[in-house]
Order: sequence, then C-alpha cells, then structure tokens
Amino acid sequence: MVRHYFMAGFLFLCSLGLPAQELLDVEKLLDLNEAFFDGEGDEEVLATLTELAATPLNINTAGFDSLKMLWFLSDSQIDNMLAFRKRYGGFLHLNELLLVTGIGKRDLEYIRPFVTTGGIGVRERLQTIRRSTVREGIVRLRMNLPKQEGYKRYDPADFTTEEQYRKKQETRYWGIPLGTVVKYKVQWNKRFQMGIALENDAGEPCFTRYQKGGFDFVAAHIEWRGVGLLQRLIIGDFRIQWGQGLLGWGGFSSGKSAMAVGNERAGKGIVPYSSTDENNFLRGAAVDVRLAPGVTAELFLSRKRTDGNVLQLDTLAEEELETASLYASGYHRNERELEKKYALRETTAGISAEWNSARARVGVNALYYDFTPPLTPGERIYQQYNDDGKRRLLFSIDYKTGWKGVYLYGETAVGPGRGYATVNGLRFSPGSRLAANAVYRRYDKRYISRYAGGFGEYSNTSNEEGFFGGLDLSLSPHLKINVYYDRFRFFAPRYRAYTPGWGSEMLANLVWECGRWEYLFRYKRESKPENGKSGTPLQIALRKKSEFRYQAAYRYNSCWEWRGRFHYSRYAKEAVSENGFLLYQDIIYSAPKEKMKGQLRLVWFKTDSYNSRIYAYENTVLYGYAFPALYGKGVRTYLNLNWKPWQGVTCYAKAGYTFYPDMEYSGSSYTRTEGGERWDFTVQVRFRW
Repeated sequence: MVRHYFMAGFLFLCSLGLPAQELLDVEKLLDLNEAFFDGEGDEEVLATLTELAATPLNINTAGFDSLKMLWFLSDSQIDNMLAFRKRYGGFLHLNELLLVTGIGKRDLEYIRPFVTTGGIGVRERLQTIRRSTVREGIVRLRMNLPKQEGYKRYDPADFTTEEQYRKKQETRYWGIPLGTVVKYKVQWNKRFQMGIALENDAGEPCFTRYQKGGFDFVAAHIEWRGVGLLQRLIIGDFRIQWGQGLLGWGGFSSGKSAMAVGNERAGKGIVPYSSTDENNFLRGAAVDVRLAPGVTAELFLSRKRTDGNVLQLDTLAEEELETASLYASGYHRNERELEKKYALRETTAGISAEWNSARARVGVNALYYDFTPPLTPGERIYQQYNDDGKRRLLFSIDYKTGWKGVYLYGETAVGPGRGYATVNGLRFSPGSRLAANAVYRRYDKRYISRYAGGFGEYSNTSNEEGFFGGLDLSLSPHLKINVYYDRFRFFAPRYRAYTPGWGSEMLANLVWECGRWEYLFRYKRESKPENGKSGTPLQIALRKKSEFRYQAAYRYNSCWEWRGRFHYSRYAKEAVSENGFLLYQDIIYSAPKEKMKGQLRLVWFKTDSYNSRIYAYENTVLYGYAFPALYGKGVRTYLNLNWKPWQGVTCYAKAGYTFYPDMEYSGSSYTRTEGGERWDFTVQVRFRW
C-alpha cells in the first residue's frame, strides 16, 4: 500500500516540471458550471470552440443564438452584451467587454480566443486567406489495465462439457484491449465540409475475420453551403436541433447547471455529425432552403441500421413475429454483443419551417419515425408507456420573442395517443446586474419522441411536470451569485419509483475573484421519490442528497496555476444515512505561446457506498470526455499533457492511476477485473493544416 501512495506522490512531484490542454481550459468551465453532458455533448462544445478559435465570432454583428455558442456565458450576460451594443454602438476593442455588467476579467479571458470586433488588418486578412481551406486529422488510442475477464483465453480441457466451453467462448472478446479513434475533416471557405470518423472500442475486432470491414463504427458526411434558394445540403450523417428540443435535439444542450439563467435552447437546425456515438444520429440527406426573406425550411430523410435485441413472440400473427428493444452501449466485443449489431431498421423523416423577424421567431416542425421490427415497451410497471417506435408522427410549434428586457420562448408538441408536451420560459433582465429565469414544463406520460432532448429532470422528455426558477446576480465584476430552485412531479411510475411522486432540487453558487485568487462556494440539495426499502410497489420514500463544495484557485503568473477542492456528499433514505468526501489538488502549467501545457491532479476520496458518489470532471485529450463517479475508498492521480512540436501538430497524453485498498474485484462475468489497481492511458495526435 505504501508503494501505491509513493507512486502517486512521485507523479505529483514530476508535474512541477511538466505541462496540458490547448487554447483554453474548457474543462474548468465545464466543471465550474457543473454541466453534465453525455460525452457527445462535451465533444461538440470542444469542436465548436476549436472552430471559433480559427474563425472568431464577430461580437458586433452576432445575435443571441450565435453568442450562445459561447455556452459558458449565461443568457443574462449575452443580454447585457446586446443591450450595451444597442445603446453605445459596436465594440471598438475586446477590452470594452469589461464595461458590460456581469462580465469580469476571467470571463473576458475565457472568450477572448473565440471573438473579434470585426476589424481586419493586413495580417488578419492573410491569415483568413491561408485558413480558407482547413484540414484536421486525429488519431487516438486508449487502454485500461488490468484487462477484463473477457480477454482471457480458454482451453476446452478446463470444462466438463462442450456446452460449458461454448457458452464461455460466446463471452470472450475478439479484439485487443486497445480503443481506437481516427478522424479526418476538411473545410473549404466555409462553403464545403467533409468529415469521417472511424472508431473501435477496446475488445472489438478490427480487420480480422470477425470484422472484415475494418473499424466497428464509421460516420461520414459531406456538407455544402450556398446562397439563394439552397442554403445547405448534407449527405451522410447528421443531427437535428429544433425548437426547444421536444421533437428532436441531438448533441450539446445546456440543462440545469450553475448558470441558473441559461436554459433556453439555441438550435442550429440540421448539423453534420462526426462523433462516435453509434446510435444517436441520422443517416441520409438533408436540405435547408430559403423560401422568402426571413422564411426558411429544412427537410431530411434518414434510413439506417440500429443496434437492438430482437425477440421472437409466441403468436400466430405473421406481422407480429418479432419485436425488439434498443441496445445503446455500442459495444460489439464478443459473439453475444455482435448479434445485436444493426438488428433494427430505423426510418426517419422530418420538415421544419421557420419565420424570423427582428421581433419574433416562429417555427413549425413535423417528425416521423418507424422501427422494424417495432420496439417492445417492456413488462415492468414503469415501462408501460415506453416507445414502440412504430410509425410515430409528431408535430410541434416553437417561438421566441422579446421586448425591453423581457424574453419569452417555448415549444408545444403533440404525438399519437393524445400525448403532448410543452415547455415555456420567461427571461427577465430588469437591470444589468440582475437577471431572472422561469421555466414551466409539462410532458405527458403518453408523449414519446425517440429524438427529444427537452429541458427537464430526465432526458427522455416524458412523464414529468415542473417549475424552475433561476436568478443570476452580479454584485460586481468579481462577485457573482447564481441560485435556482426546481419543483417537479411524475405522473406515472418511473425506474426505481413505482408510484407517482414529487421531487425538488436547489442550488446556490457563489464565485468571488480577488486578485490572483478565485473562490467558489456551492450548496446543492435534491430529493426524488424512490421505492421504499421493503420493495412494496406502493411504498415510496424520498431519496435526499446534499452536496457542499469549496474550491480555491490561485494563478501565480501566466504559466502556473494551483487549484484545490473539498467536496462533501450526504445521502439519506428512510433510516439509511451515508456520507462521502473528496479532496483534490491540481497543479497546472502553461508554457509561453502555448507550446506545452500540463495538469497533474491528486485525489483522495471516501464514500460509504455508490449512493454518496461524487463526480469530478477530469482534463483529458482534446475532444475527449472524462467525468467519472468516485465512490468507495481510494486515491486517484493523473497527469495530462499536450505539446506542440511543430506548427499544426499537437501531441496529447494522459496517464491515470486509481487505487482502491479495500477492493478485491469489480464488475461481473466477462467485465470482471481483479484487484484494486486501475490504470488508464490515452494518447492522441492532432494534425491541422
């Protein structure tokens, strides 16, 4: 055990001379704002910011929706920017943003790489010409140790019967313990874009007799932007972001976070897809046409294969011989998992028309999808309203409008079986130092959309009603307070709650900048209905969880920064009460001209169980995602580096080590891993020219 702590300390000392991430510490923004994404959303944020770094956003012409791409600015900060611009004219220099109430030095530091005032000199013009064609390539490798049980080889002599040996072989991984991602994208003058992404998870076969096609997953697209009637054409893989997400929303979306006034969706319509989520995307063709001044329409058709578990029904009806359930993990490592690959046929089509004026915007949307074979809702009580995916047609209307500091937005959708959903929000900015937000949502238990991503407690945009109120208060550019309260209820049983019930969530967040120091204080409390311990379906208890966080950061100079955090978690349900804490230290180094950057973290954590787990965002390679849940008792350390040896080439590396002194094994069956030591390694090379 002493050896493990010595190793963690050695890595910590090594970091004092080493350096990590490019452009901007986006991870810090994700962590401070407690933005929990699905991994793909995080990747989209990083990709958007990387693109903005190459072609910055003009803050003198950009509207609200465009500025929302700088997602770490709250809606109230964006409102204040637009109000300042309207009153005093355009910004002459980026430093004038400090005159906008609610924007401090750190905010300006965060957005500086991604915005411009629009003034273009000779040097900038040459850079623009040079960047008219941009190519980017990425190669990423990832490995975890020790290896899982699924990599083990078996000898028939070790089994009593051939049947036992065959069943064991079905669970054996057919690939090597190395995950691979390869991406390439080319963009020409913002008019043409082409991209491809290839991915293999660890354990999946690649260029073998089990996977002769090469990589397990391939995503590709071609996008062309025009002027006049045809505004955009996408062939290949894409996602939709319509309205407030009740019909369709793919990729990044800001939900409840420390930005209490930041819940409004700002969709991009139909966008290309080049990520590695193997199921949540569309494949086909999409067009965006301009019908008249201020009137546009988007149309798409998608047909693709989707992973699923196909079940044979005991019925005489020929058309109902098969049904299926979705398989969303994306793993195809052994015979059992490969049987689920592309088992379903998914057909989707949609059309959206939008009218946009200086005062308001209104959109009308329609979405149709069908799964073959259809999906089975499930037999458990909380699955009775699940999606059957059979010839579903849904409609919605969304709107945005504003007048003198009052902004209204929302969307209402209807689906089969009299199911409907509605979300409506009001954002109020009576002064430059205060902003408030109120959101009401009601998602009927019969309303289901496979592609929805509306604001709410859960991501399925169904079986929920709630009222959310948030407040942003900027007492000075250096002191900000964010508070929200959300009260919600469920109409029908949910997972782990077999009867309807009420819940609530509140958060208070204070950030104070004092010279080189930055302090954060946060308190969060949530309660949700869950089944009682007796397991009786009618017995419901409230699961309560409280969290307190104190964080301090000190920037010694432009190269060195220190961060520390203490996080306490408390879980209570009926007579059960559990606690947990986490303490970490970060040392961050950034070399001049960003040739090298690095971060080292050392974490101590102890929780009574998984119920009192604590999430801690981790820096990792560009476009990567790491938001692990730490629980039990242990120590974790990681070292994250990036280095620019030549122009257009950036190398990334992350090595992490976790030690659980009381753990004998984790996982089960073919995912079982022995011992309490865990290693993770990621290396990546990015080419941009």
